[in-house]
Amino acid sequence: MTSLAEWNSSPAGPTAPVAPVAVLDRIIAILDAVKDSAGPISITDLALRTGLPKSTVSRLVAELTAQRYLERVDDGVRLGLRLFELGARASLPRRLLAAAAPVIRQLSEVTGERIGLWVQQGTDMVSIAAAGGRLPMLPTRAGMHSPALTTASGKAYLAFCADQGIVDRVSAPLVEDDADHFRNELTHVRASVVAMDLEVSYPGILAVASPVLSGGRVVLGAISIAGPSGAMDPNRVAPLVRAAGTTVGRRLTAA
Repeated sequence: MTSLAEWNSSPAGPTAPVAPVAVLDRIIAILDAVKDSAGPISITDLALRTGLPKSTVSRLVAELTAQRYLERVDDGVRLGLRLFELGARASLPRRLLAAAAPVIRQLSEVTGERIGLWVQQGTDMVSIAAAGGRLPMLPTRAGMHSPALTTASGKAYLAFCADQGIVDRVSAPLVEDDADHFRNELTHVRASVVAMDLEVSYPGILAVASPVLSGGRVVLGAISIAGPSGAMDPNRVAPLVRAAGTTVGRRLTAA
């Protein structure tokens, strides 16, 4: 007969993993198992590691693959590019701000106007840095939201955005003629690498923006100049903001 002390000191045998119940927990369990594997992992091994039925693993893997969170290879599946894109995006504001800081400062000194650095969030552009100019009515704090549909920064971003779903969500409120005009405007922005907002978003304010592009022509954000519409010449500042966007992109690539 085994004593209580002997029972407590006996090594425990291997136990099967407890299968997660919630769908999100199952997805996370699968992604974690793929991450922890030394290389590509098969559906059978994923089922063993997660404790999930093989049919469930197969279905969820198919969905994750369709969304590019996983990638199928000859020996099974591995982490997909979308996870790496999300990881890069999470650290983007900090890296973008570091690369743009001296450029913003120089552009502010040269023009005397309000300079903004923007990233896309939902249907808005969000300021992550700004330098004040002749527009005291606009805050210079980080976190300011502006509509991507009408602002120069938004159009500069959307013209180079590879995710058509984002463009569609932003332009959804437009009726047919306005939608055609918007698409034509984005085509023009792609050609000139400059977008303008002529008092549409804010009365009396003119803004000019250019995208910040990575070495692979992936749009990361936008940099803008805004000033009083009667006192700022958009044709004069357009080359300056375009050069600023190019410089920030190069600094990011070299970092």
